[in-house]
Amino acid sequence: MSLTSASTIEDALNQYNNNLSWEGDITKAANALEAVRYILANRPKMIASGERNVNYDSLAAEKEKLEGYVGRSSSAVGRAGFTRGRMLT
Repeated sequence: MSLTSASTIEDALNQYNNNLSWEGDITKAANALEAVRYILANRPKMIASGERNVNYDSLAAEKEKLEGYVGRSSSAVGRAGFTRGRMLT
């Protein structure tokens, strides 16, 4: 899912919750990172629903972990650890 300017905080929370098990999955990690960035950029003073509330400090820490994972995994895609060259004649 791509969040847009028409998305709501609820959309971002749903996207985040749907991608909680992002470790080892670049697609889920990218979706979770997008949701965290959206929530941090568009956060109200407080998000609370029933017994749930959002702690922005923990989201900022999660964002750092997600950025590191996505950055490492994205740059490694399509790269071989070892290649052998052969001169064309």
